Amino acid sequence: MRIKVTVPLNTRIGGAHTTYQTGTVREPGEEIEVTGTVQGEELDGNNIWYKAGDEANSNFWSGGAEQIDGAGRNFQQWMADLNLPEIWAKYAGTGVGVAVVDTGIAPGITDLFYNTSKYYVYGEGVEINDGDGHGTTCASIIGARNISDNYIGVAPACNLYICKISETRFFDDNETGALKYAEAINWCASKPEIQIISISWSTEIKLQQTKDTIQKAIDNAVSNKKIIICSIGNATSFGDNSAFYPACFENVIGVGAAPLEDVVYPFINEHLHVVVNGANIDAYQKDSTVEKGTGSSQATAIIAGIAALMVQKLNFSYTFDDIKNMLIKFCEPQTPFSIPADGSAGTFNLPLLNPALLLDFFNNTI
Repeated sequence: MRIKVTVPLNTRIGGAHTTYQTGTVREPGEEIEVTGTVQGEELDGNNIWYKAGDEANSNFWSGGAEQIDGAGRNFQQWMADLNLPEIWAKYAGTGVGVAVVDTGIAPGITDLFYNTSKYYVYGEGVEINDGDGHGTTCASIIGARNISDNYIGVAPACNLYICKISETRFFDDNETGALKYAEAINWCASKPEIQIISISWSTEIKLQQTKDTIQKAIDNAVSNKKIIICSIGNATSFGDNSAFYPACFENVIGVGAAPLEDVVYPFINEHLHVVVNGANIDAYQKDSTVEKGTGSSQATAIIAGIAALMVQKLNFSYTFDDIKNMLIKFCEPQTPFSIPADGSAGTFNLPLLNPALLLDFFNNTI
């Protein structure tokens, strides 16, 4: 695995901390062979360091370098379809903070680093550990480090922050449970090191008071330069326009999985902004194994990772509307889908992400 230095970078001899001896100062553009990452001193909200694996135990803070390749080259096909290997040659999400609002995260997964000192849990005494597995799955698709033979993460150099809102995949009571969205979003809004909030959940909410509370939190986050990306949800039939939340609030980017007959359908309404393949996506499970999954949860995590790459590409100079409008532009013109193929159930034009337009953006041709 190799990294490229982006700013003058001290070599720390003996450990991943600035109190350790300073070695050679590496200059921008230099490439360094490293063996992996470790968690060390947090600098500018980033506690991930690269380790050289040499006798001196040399370490390099990841905020001063970006990954330019990895081990194995075992890309998933959907990654190649989205041109991610070409994009990773320039951008890997370095320095971008992504909050994963979900069921927590499983500890001890080699490729899955997250901030262990800054996180949100929904109640006193609640542990961050993921007993369900959904949070671990989504976090790994967004930001697994890709330092093993498994290529899982879309933005492998991003900084993950965990927001645990539930022990299980669904709330016991939607109205009271959904208020945890507002709490987690407000927590993220107060953290300048977080740029993206990813929520691979979809909940039916009926009470206007609950909706108003969550919308207020979303507006607060956007005013603090956060990008909120949410799952539109999985329907049981093609063409269902039901509204689930938080994706159907304003100031949110709604994401759905590309429809596959008898496999997965997104809800189709005005809040569906981006569609991407969400079928057979490898991700880490709570027991550290890798399994395939399908749904708008996976699609949302993919788009959250892509948004992290975009933020780095834009050098952190962006607004919510910038990111939303660019993602919408990457989906134009919309793509007709007919299920079944004869169109007897209707044809819908959906905003399917165009990989060529995505790559053009990262190659500076848009």
